[in-house]
Amino acid sequence: MAVELKPLASVRRVDGVLERLRSLILTGAYPVGARLPNERELAEALGVNRSSVREALRWLQFLELIEVRHGQGSFVRDISGSSALQLIEALLRDRRTVTADLLRQILEFRRHITVHVVELAARNRTPELIERARALLAREAQAGSNPEAALELDVQMNTLLGEATGNLMYQFLTNLFTKLIRRLGPLYYNDRRDHSRSLETHHQVLAALESGDAAGARRILEIMLSYSEAAILAELERLEAQGLIGPDALEEPL
Repeated sequence: MAVELKPLASVRRVDGVLERLRSLILTGAYPVGARLPNERELAEALGVNRSSVREALRWLQFLELIEVRHGQGSFVRDISGSSALQLIEALLRDRRTVTADLLRQILEFRRHITVHVVELAARNRTPELIERARALLAREAQAGSNPEAALELDVQMNTLLGEATGNLMYQFLTNLFTKLIRRLGPLYYNDRRDHSRSLETHHQVLAALESGDAAGARRILEIMLSYSEAAILAELERLEAQGLIGPDALEEPL
């Protein structure tokens, strides 16, 4: 079946081409093994110049979503063969690629990494990082009942925990999860969230960090993650049942 390519709106053209082609690949409009239109055809269909298309294709190749065969063209690769963690965020950009099953997989991955992050943070914390964590909790006590403020404070706390590990690889992964937290925020950071419960468990985590209790920090974090994961998945299942996300959802970003 031919894929309909529409001219792009007024966005940075390379970004627009990349976003459009990436979405078409991740949603299966261009299935594994499919040959993409050539540069000229893509440029004409999307209303951009060939240099924008060429740069976008380079990015798709970097993300390991396509294979460029000289003299033959660009062919779609199986996403499971990619090592680009940026694709996790990309999958959450489009309503059609977001499913409750995908979120379960992402949350499971996040859990395994995050419990190790908090353990390392408890072992490697510094007085300066503990003071910054105290300041964040003080702000949460004042403004954390506001969902938007709570989301921003949690983002900053996650970044701080990644920094506290002293391990650059864990910091990279924490930065990725920070982006996911921002994208998934409305599913959990809303008026139904129990602010007092969240603040209490955050204080428990801080106490474990201060005392260097890695096992205690992990135990508390696992409880927190179970609570937030259940809320996120319940909301996702509701949206999926209503057809607001999943393969048949409207083509618009989340």
